[in-house]
Amino acid sequence: PNVVFVMLDDVGFAHLGCYGSSIDTPNMDRLAANGIRYRNFHTTTICSPSRACLLTGRNHHSVGMRTISNYDTGFPSARGAISPSAATIAQMLQQTGYNTAAFGKWHLAPMADGSAVGPFHGWPLGKGFERYYGFLDALTDQFAPELILDNRHIPSPSDPSYHLSEAIVDEAIEFVRDQTSLSTSPFFLYVAFGACHSPHQAPQEYLDKYRGKFDQGWDATREAWFQRQLELGIVPEGTQLAPRNNGVPAWNELSEDEKAVRARLQEAFAAMLDHMDHQIGRLADYLEETGELDNTLFVVVSDNGASQEGGPLGVVNEGRFYNQLPASEEYNQANIDEIGGPASHTNYPWGWAQVGNTPLKRYKQNTHGGGIRDPLIIHWPDRIKDAGAIRPQFHHISDIVPTVLEVLGVEAPETYQGVPQLPIHGTSMLYTFDSSEEPTRKRNQHFEMFGHRGIWHDGWKAVTFHAPGGSFEDDQWELYHLDEDFSECNDLAESEPEKLQEMIEHWWIEAAKYDVLPLEDGLRGARGTPPKKGSPQDRTSFVYRQGMSHTPTNAAADVRNRDYTITVELARESEAQEGVLIAHGGITGGYSLFIKDNRLVHEYSYVGERYRIVSDAPVPVGASVVTFEFTKTDELAGTAILTMNGRQVGSGDLPATLGGMFAIEGLDVGQDLYTAVSEDYKVPFAFSGTIAEVRLELGSNQVLDREAELRGRIIAE
Repeated sequence: PNVVFVMLDDVGFAHLGCYGSSIDTPNMDRLAANGIRYRNFHTTTICSPSRACLLTGRNHHSVGMRTISNYDTGFPSARGAISPSAATIAQMLQQTGYNTAAFGKWHLAPMADGSAVGPFHGWPLGKGFERYYGFLDALTDQFAPELILDNRHIPSPSDPSYHLSEAIVDEAIEFVRDQTSLSTSPFFLYVAFGACHSPHQAPQEYLDKYRGKFDQGWDATREAWFQRQLELGIVPEGTQLAPRNNGVPAWNELSEDEKAVRARLQEAFAAMLDHMDHQIGRLADYLEETGELDNTLFVVVSDNGASQEGGPLGVVNEGRFYNQLPASEEYNQANIDEIGGPASHTNYPWGWAQVGNTPLKRYKQNTHGGGIRDPLIIHWPDRIKDAGAIRPQFHHISDIVPTVLEVLGVEAPETYQGVPQLPIHGTSMLYTFDSSEEPTRKRNQHFEMFGHRGIWHDGWKAVTFHAPGGSFEDDQWELYHLDEDFSECNDLAESEPEKLQEMIEHWWIEAAKYDVLPLEDGLRGARGTPPKKGSPQDRTSFVYRQGMSHTPTNAAADVRNRDYTITVELARESEAQEGVLIAHGGITGGYSLFIKDNRLVHEYSYVGERYRIVSDAPVPVGASVVTFEFTKTDELAGTAILTMNGRQVGSGDLPATLGGMFAIEGLDVGQDLYTAVSEDYKVPFAFSGTIAEVRLELGSNQVLDREAELRGRIIAE
């Protein structure tokens, strides 16, 4: 058969209609009605590791993906890239004659390798995919994404109706059209949506559809979804609704203004999910139209539970959370009408994330049920005859690859391109296609993320919550009999001490076996990890040229919390020539140096607060050298001057600058692609004169809070 993997992002156990939600997901519900759903399926609790498991069939520490791909701590378990010893399913299927393509989110390569010069071995085309269209990082603006086509950066379309979810499926349909027209080979298609990761953005008609639909609040919605889950049988009879997570207030304790913002944030999420579902329907419809749907093993899975990264209030500009700044109730309320549209980068608050994980505890990043128990739909009418059934067997995201291999009767290679391969760690789920009664064939599954730990063994689960930076010895282990306690409500640690000790010992055995050790909670690892030698973060001098490709943040000159100078050699033939000289960042924050109305302007956007310096003299016609010089005077603050041809023409203070995570959007020379740093121009505002070169010289006085940086990356993840 053909094989299609559809990966949803940050979609919790309860978010789909067929898992109890009131959000419209008719197309995924249709796949479930004609296939099977799993209620005991688990992931790694965060993005990159789950994707590594899905594509390799191995546990994530073992293949080098302890956490998100943006960090390499030097330990074999945390290199930020899939090890060559773990060939992907795309590479395996290529060897058997499949054609392969990936569209959408990647997030499986270090972003320092994400520039136009690579290296490319960790990009999709280096991991067995023959075609690619999408984005490399954890998230991107859905209306103006940082796009990659195969191995090169491309601008996002200027069409105001563009949305990434639609474009991903357009590309997938084109791939299927070509395959069914020009080839008799089967195909493997990996479609990984940016939805429903923040920023929650959707076309206006979808936003309008959900106006007022969540005014009843998160408590009433959670109870309604839970009752529907019981009616559907997606949770077992007798399941308890887990208590409210810490930090989530009762809805009736909020003011009317607070309720309005929080409801609007959930509306944006729902609109984005509904819109994505429509795109999945378009793909399924096209497969049906071409006669391929019944002969396609079609897998729909989420990477982790609903996100806690919107914090207690939710956010309208995620740049605040990237830099560990508290959300602003006033800012959120003032910008309520922008939520879900192109002028916002939003994420909902904990209360709505808790609803998305109904009836479970905690969230994405945690190893409790809310982080790791996720929806899974498998549709394959040629083989699955028990349409609409629910499967109860415990399984893990690493089990999907061995299922595909068993379906095809293919063994994983012992070597790939001369590299000895790790064995497949997962357990095939093929037996579940025929039976809901047969016990799970899986025996153990360990979990670890940011120091949170968990172990499942024969129906029991032990789990910890780890305080960032705290002692692992102080972590409190909890014990649940999952076969009888679906939502982890009855902690048996005190009443079953021997069982708990047995489970803890199991965890240590599995941790040693699968390279989980040494334990680190992410903050320790980030604190001690210097930049790689020769990487962009290791350099202090850069020369950029007009027309160069867009450069991701992690591969660009790092101006955070240090002295730096930007020097631009340019030429203009008339006073009318203007545009961006260099820009780094976008709607959430960053800087831009540009010429407008014949003046040199530097604007720094500190998560929406803007610091502008405008030259007091016009920019000369002809050749000029202009500079922006920043001098650090305090932590994340300083003064700046503008010069033209050696003469100072402007100065000002930058009382606050970005220090945790600079921006998701990267750097451009001669234009500002994707979303604009400044509100004074529309993208790309390309410079109409000539730039010979742009030089950045970075001072040696940089001091970074690596822990804050990692927290920002985790929030961005």
